[in-house]
Amino acid sequence: MGHDLGYAALALIATTVYYVAFLIFRISARRMEPLRGGRPLRVGWLMMTDPVWLVGGLLLFLGLGYEVVAFSAVSLAVAQPIFAVSLVFLVAFAVRFLGERLSAREWASVALFVLATVLIGLSATSEGKLRADATLTGTLTEPWTMAAVCAPAVVVAALVWLVGDRRAGGRHARKLAGVAYGIGAGACAGLAEAGIRGISIVYEDTGSIRAVMESAYPYLTFVLAALALAQLQVALQRCRVAIVAVVLTVIGRTYLLVSSTVLFDEQWPRDTVPFALRTGGFVLALVALVSFPRYERPARAAPEAAAGKGVRARS
Repeated sequence: MGHDLGYAALALIATTVYYVAFLIFRISARRMEPLRGGRPLRVGWLMMTDPVWLVGGLLLFLGLGYEVVAFSAVSLAVAQPIFAVSLVFLVAFAVRFLGERLSAREWASVALFVLATVLIGLSATSEGKLRADATLTGTLTEPWTMAAVCAPAVVVAALVWLVGDRRAGGRHARKLAGVAYGIGAGACAGLAEAGIRGISIVYEDTGSIRAVMESAYPYLTFVLAALALAQLQVALQRCRVAIVAVVLTVIGRTYLLVSSTVLFDEQWPRDTVPFALRTGGFVLALVALVSFPRYERPARAAPEAAAGKGVRARS
């Protein structure tokens, strides 16, 4: 019991550190020149040469590393509620200290996301350790299978980047809300985490670094993590961190579970109650996603516009 509580505490601390990195990325984004999704190399250069971003990146990978350790020792039923609690803390911090405001519709969507996360956790059944068996090895030797898993995340990220740039450029166009960027970054982040999971499975099964490097998982992790971080940085410069972080996390966990059915041959729960809980969790997450506004409200620009009209009237 004490052993499980210790790993649960480590998971909570690791997740908190992970989200602190988001706040540091937000500070870094405000220091940067306007970021454009159509210029990914420029975005990457600005990130890698900014000391503040590098501090956030270090914290992010520390948190993620300890998450891997902690969540390998606790069940999904424990891990998912920890994510839900951490999300609540992050949203509360953003509202209290960053001055971010959420509409009633956005609060309802966040609540649905949190509930969906808990339901997915409760759907967990007895989980054995995954092994690099024939199914896993077969996946690695089938490029079309890997492409089918990777393509949706890459396509969604590319579309959000390009559409976000195009929308932001017009005079009367509305900016994409954080939900769109969260979807793109979350899909890439979830697949990157699947890659980390694959690395740990291959190493546990073979004990060989060479076997790990000969697998697809290190490269999958590196490329998708780079895409996720770049899109996250663009998002945090344009949108509210509370919305981006919530959507990114839930989409990432969802994509991780879905991709694991292909990469690791994980089975959907078959018993009635776990099946209903997991299905209900995915449905609630979809409802929350659809309920989020697609564009940022122009409320912040209204006072500036009013002030400008007043100046012109007096002159």
